[in-house]
Amino acid sequence: MRIFQGLYKIKEDFKWLFGYPIVDFFTDSCVNYDKYWEKRGRNSRPFLSKWQKKRAVFVLKSIEKGSTVLDLGCGDGILLKYLQEKAEIKGCGVDSSDKILNQAKSIGVFTIKMDIIDIDNIKSLSIFDYITCFEIIEHLSCPEILLNCLKGKVRKAIFFSIPNTGYYAHRLRLLFGKFPLQWAGHPGEHLRFWTLSDIKWWVKSLGFNIESLELYEGFPILNKIFPSLFAQGILLKIVDNNKVKNNAK
Repeated sequence: MRIFQGLYKIKEDFKWLFGYPIVDFFTDSCVNYDKYWEKRGRNSRPFLSKWQKKRAVFVLKSIEKGSTVLDLGCGDGILLKYLQEKAEIKGCGVDSSDKILNQAKSIGVFTIKMDIIDIDNIKSLSIFDYITCFEIIEHLSCPEILLNCLKGKVRKAIFFSIPNTGYYAHRLRLLFGKFPLQWAGHPGEHLRFWTLSDIKWWVKSLGFNIESLELYEGFPILNKIFPSLFAQGILLKIVDNNKVKNNAK
């Protein structure tokens, strides 16, 4: 079974080694997040993908029942719904697309429409026990501003995930003269990129302590042996260093 999974993964990765997704720059000159969600194939009855399930389990290892959780870039709300069912959290989802927020509302998730690029919007939010921002910061030109602002909006920890730009398929594309392919509908979707070494340095430089880090998905078996090369995503739980020092007193 693992062999077949590996062969399938090679097929999928090599399909995009030399090519590009189809995009019409005359109708989609800029990133449109309504179309982005359509491209990802989310429907009115969302479900947890393999990637989302890994993130949800990662969060559930740390949070207490009844915790308050803010999910930035909540999308269809399925992650918060899962956390509500498993840990009875009090969740709030934030996103900028009316279309996707309506899907989140339809499954019982409380939502706020907000452009998180405007840091004044973040400052207006309440304080939560935990904040999640999965597959979000790579879409921002200056995620440093966001994370520094979130220090004052979280009591315990921040969870986030990013693609691993050190993944072997991205390295091969560079070897053949093409930039790593991490977009589906428009090349402007991702503005920032990190490898495992990069993200460790970056997080610590921002004044956070990494409490937990996992690499996930990617090439079966090898993603466990050589994760920095064969895992496709990176999950982190981080805490403000000042909170760590205060708790130690």
